[in-house]
Amino acid sequence: MFKFRRGTVGKMNIFTKVIIVIVLMLIPIIFMYDSSNKTSTGVVEQELLQINLNRIRFFVEQMDVEADRLWRAAFVVAADPDTQQLQLQSATEASYSILASKRLLLQKLDMQSTSFEWTNDFTVYSPLSDVVVSTNLKQNYDADYFKDAIQQSWDYRVIVADRGPEKAFVRNLITPYQSLAKRGDPNLYVEVTFTSESLVKMLERFMQGSVGQPFLYHPGYVPIIPRDLDPELTGAMAEQFDIIKAKNPTEGSAKITFHNEPYLVNYVPSASLDGWYMVDFQPMKKVLAPIDHSKRMFYASGLLLLLMGIASAALLYRNVQKPINDLIRAVKSLRRGAYDHRIKLGPHNEFHYLIEQFNLMSEDIQTLIDKVYAEQLHAKESSLKHLQAQINPHFLYNNFAYIQSMAQLDRTKVIVAFTQHLSQYYRYTTRTEQQLTSLAEEMELIRNYLEIHRMQSERLHFHEHIEETMMSILMPRLLLQPLVENAIVHGMEGKIGKFEIVITGNRTEEGWQLIVEDNGVGMQQADLESLRHTLSLQASADRSLGLRNVHQRLRHYFGQSSGLLIEHSNLGGLRVALMMIKDD
Repeated sequence: MFKFRRGTVGKMNIFTKVIIVIVLMLIPIIFMYDSSNKTSTGVVEQELLQINLNRIRFFVEQMDVEADRLWRAAFVVAADPDTQQLQLQSATEASYSILASKRLLLQKLDMQSTSFEWTNDFTVYSPLSDVVVSTNLKQNYDADYFKDAIQQSWDYRVIVADRGPEKAFVRNLITPYQSLAKRGDPNLYVEVTFTSESLVKMLERFMQGSVGQPFLYHPGYVPIIPRDLDPELTGAMAEQFDIIKAKNPTEGSAKITFHNEPYLVNYVPSASLDGWYMVDFQPMKKVLAPIDHSKRMFYASGLLLLLMGIASAALLYRNVQKPINDLIRAVKSLRRGAYDHRIKLGPHNEFHYLIEQFNLMSEDIQTLIDKVYAEQLHAKESSLKHLQAQINPHFLYNNFAYIQSMAQLDRTKVIVAFTQHLSQYYRYTTRTEQQLTSLAEEMELIRNYLEIHRMQSERLHFHEHIEETMMSILMPRLLLQPLVENAIVHGMEGKIGKFEIVITGNRTEEGWQLIVEDNGVGMQQADLESLRHTLSLQASADRSLGLRNVHQRLRHYFGQSSGLLIEHSNLGGLRVALMMIKDD
């Protein structure tokens, strides 16, 4: 019995062997985790420094952009006619005239002020007329106030405003625009101010969701801080920042120890507010608290999890988790459009058949999509070529008749000029290998086309008003020609006297628009409604074929929001607007 027990006791069973193996595996895992944790902590610190530095850069860029917008607004105010008129006011003018001018200018200054997010004030002072207009009704503005005006940078000082004394940034625009060395007697002062409270609000928004302690700092001034920060702590941190800045005055990051606590420090100088820095101190304990907590949890639960699950986890991972992960990645790949993704077949289990069928399904989907996509492209290209082919220069025979009549009259110069326009017109319209063109080339075709008609009928006149920036827009060829042709054929017939065509082009909020309108005979309202209806039809035998083709080609190229808009023109004829709106 003893031998049996000794043999039983002395013999290690499988469970004991597994326990020993797990313990032996746990030891290197703990060492590896500790080393990895230290490395991860260092990487996290560097990443946090870079991420927070990027956030501070973005904050400073926003602040600089808003400050620059306020400064540019001063130039807008200085150039305003009412501001210029302010310099011409004199004491001899009627008081109601002066008050009316000041009230009008004050309304404009209020509009400028309310268009900015920051709390601000605009002031205009003319030394010539000693007249001042300001959105700040509390401050006393006179020649003595502006004798130390600063134009080159923002001055940080205390001002008197409707809200009482407050710290603000002040900058003055002095006209005429001269350097400091050559400055003469100024004609006008435009003062722009914004309060430090606006920057405090920005800092408070910046603090949301962050453990940092940001503030704006300039040597010699009290730091601008959010209301939740301790001023004494901020002052002590500002002294630490002076030491850091002395080593590297440009933007940067650093790791320091302050009050026996490690901090990550990031700072970026402002380009608009000279000498001001955005500084952010992040306590490392709060930043790394999740990592420390995770480390403690790992050591607390690692033994239990490993002892209970290492054997079953390996089996489950191989036979269940890995196939599921492969399927999830494959489904995500399909959603991204990677239809050529295939899953590598694993062991012959329940997932083998599922993975095999998934691969077959992916292959079928890829084949079907490739086929449908190719057919759609082919159909769309054929439709565009068909629509373009329908635009036929039907006035060819009339041109030959005109040339013949000019030849009989022996008017050689007219024939040469006419044939030059005609050849350029047909050289453009018969060039079918290029489906897209610029608006500049399209307008050159229109000029040649209208010149051909003008030489045949001198009562035809043409005007164009198109923004220069639109000339580089790419568009399908021969979009404007059918509109102009329709205006001549249907608007000029029956029109007595001078016939005008006006082409206008400008940008809209959604895209661009080109407008062709004339002073022709126009259309009845019922006929106009019928014409609008036929634009959406696929086929029709009426005279709106060219307009419908243009409408369909616009929708093909730019999207369903584009097309033609036909209305009565104020000139007396029709107004056809070619709307080019890119769908999102």
